[in-house]
Amino acid sequence: MAATVLLPSGSNVSVKVHPVVLFSICDAYTRRKENQDRVIGTLLGVVADNVIEVKNCYVVPHNESSEQVMVDVVHHKTMFELHQKVAPHESIVGWFATGSDLYNSDALIQEFYSKESTHPVHMVVDTTLKDEKFSVQAYTSRVLALGDKVLATEFIEIPCDTIVGDIERVGAELMLTGFNDPSPDGRQKETANKSFSDETETLAASMARLADLVAKASDYVDGVMSGKVVGDPAVGRYLADTVALVPHLARPDFERIFNESVQDSMVVTYLSDLLRAHVGLAERLGTAALPIM
Repeated sequence: MAATVLLPSGSNVSVKVHPVVLFSICDAYTRRKENQDRVIGTLLGVVADNVIEVKNCYVVPHNESSEQVMVDVVHHKTMFELHQKVAPHESIVGWFATGSDLYNSDALIQEFYSKESTHPVHMVVDTTLKDEKFSVQAYTSRVLALGDKVLATEFIEIPCDTIVGDIERVGAELMLTGFNDPSPDGRQKETANKSFSDETETLAASMARLADLVAKASDYVDGVMSGKVVGDPAVGRYLADTVALVPHLARPDFERIFNESVQDSMVVTYLSDLLRAHVGLAERLGTAALPIM
């Protein structure tokens, strides 16, 4: 029996999903075990003003049949504790599953997450790409009962949107279409490639313009010093103030600071890769799979 009746039909609750969540779910689906129909996992995020914002997720190993579901509860709790150390403001807001339809066992899993969160949602990510579309649906649930007897759990669909910034949109388009994948009319690939090339060209143009401005300032100073150009006191003060903002470092000091910065970046990258490897290993090992009853 579910712990509480969460969101009744007609409520204005909605779900906002960050792209990293969808990418993680798709990656988990492609790495699933053989003969495994779908993957499930926990959704993490925040709840504010009737909006459930899903910011992160992790996969939970499970086995299911038409009559029972077994979820690795130890793995679930361990992963949540690790995420709390990184993002303590994020809490459990529900769970996800891949596929295009609801399963008979979803009610049992929803019952488990009703004990983990006061506002659990069930998010279904369609990895089958029906009609070449990537769809995401979100559901909340309520218990249908006759007196004290629970008859069933009803899933009610609620609005679900993806929060995508400009940079994230370019990344999503590249992942969905690719540089070399054909598209029906070529527009998707052209848009993705154009957005990516625009970002690169903008950076290159900015650096070229900066180098041009520095060269012009240098030529002006050389001209004033040689007497070929009449100096402007206002321009001179502006250049002096600008140069004063640049720290003066001897070559050995600059090389030392630069090398230390590179080493710090490499350490951070190494630790990130190590943490990612440990998380991936923990997801695959899993310890005790306990049944949801």
